Amino acid sequence: MERDRESVGLTPSSVAALARIEALGWFGDGQDIARFALAYAIRAGAEEGSSPNTETRWAAGNFDKTGEIRALLGGLYPKCDTPVRQMEFLVNEGLRMMLDKLNGDVSTPDQLMG
Repeated sequence: MERDRESVGLTPSSVAALARIEALGWFGDGQDIARFALAYAIRAGAEEGSSPNTETRWAAGNFDKTGEIRALLGGLYPKCDTPVRQMEFLVNEGLRMMLDKLNGDVSTPDQLMG
């Protein structure tokens, strides 16, 4: 059994995507963007996965203070026994998806959802 992580990390390309999205001023801070990205990936139907070569960004306990995200992931991904790794994967996948949209014709946050 793989050991779960204690922090949520970003890949180098996700760090760049986060910086680009932060510069737009649509969100309060990087964690807000990351949580949105996680939800974005779930909404898009992202499967279970992992993100190699990540750089630590947020302690899992700070990113998900109440444990609600981990509980949600337990329901959505019942075979997953490493919820923080899944959180990390979904954040990175969501940032990638959001950047793909931004490279198109998206100019407002609501257009991300279209």
